[in-house]
Amino acid sequence: MKAKQFLVLLLVLVSLLGFPSQALAHGVETNYQLNIKSLEIQSLFSTGEAFKEAPVIVHPPKGSDYAPIEGMTNEQGLFVFEPDYSVTGEWEVEIGEDSHWDMLTIPVSDRGIDFEAISQIHEDHPHHHHYLATQIIVAVVAICCGIGGQFLSNKFNV
Repeated sequence: MKAKQFLVLLLVLVSLLGFPSQALAHGVETNYQLNIKSLEIQSLFSTGEAFKEAPVIVHPPKGSDYAPIEGMTNEQGLFVFEPDYSVTGEWEVEIGEDSHWDMLTIPVSDRGIDFEAISQIHEDHPHHHHYLATQIIVAVVAICCGIGGQFLSNKFNV
């Protein structure tokens, strides 16, 4: 096989296999229900299986002196969020990591959680740490393959 054909095949394989595919990923669904002073959050995979022991990070509102709080879901994929109502603003609850991830933005006032204003970012919406690193690596490999292919074709007159 000629070097140029090999490099083109390599570039095609890297392009096809390097980019994440939503069809191969397990989606995460996060449901929530308001209790008296807390929000019960349950994360499940798209298969219906509980997202057991998923890492959870609770980010307090920007500008507060609170540090992020780390925890985990239980065996049923449950996590209970009970904010400090003296710290008003938008709290963010991240559940999971990498390709199994979801996030809730929870507005809190001194009157409680504004249930109707909770917003959710699902796994299928890209976020800052989701797929960016993989895409950068694939782009760099593709560029290097292209430059290498040109170099080899000029060197060996292919």
